[in-house]
Amino acid sequence: MKRRTILTCVVLSTFCIIAALAQGQPMPGGFSKASITEKEVVDAVNFAVKAQEKAMQDSKSGQAGKLELVKILDAEQQVVAGMNYRLTLKVKVDGKEKQADAVVWWQAWRKPEPYQLTSWKWSDQ
Repeated sequence: MKRRTILTCVVLSTFCIIAALAQGQPMPGGFSKASITEKEVVDAVNFAVKAQEKAMQDSKSGQAGKLELVKILDAEQQVVAGMNYRLTLKVKVDGKEKQADAVVWWQAWRKPEPYQLTSWKWSDQ
């Protein structure tokens, strides 16, 4: 009986996930679209750019230049223990435009800084 109940739950869960994906809904626990004008997204973007600029200045990579936001191209959010923001940005590095993908983790209860830059990758574009 217990085995049958577990199997039924697994089949039902799988069906629900497939149905949600077929309707274009985000998968539970996955990333969903966020507005690039939303205050929380803009705050996460500003933090990411400042944190990456500081990381570049602190590193010995030779990229100690100025990093400036040009445009937020895309934003997604994921509810975790806090919120993950996956961002696609157009930035200027020493006057040259580049595209980057960043992930910022936000937790309101982390003081004094609730943000953490968990990933920054330069795109090949």
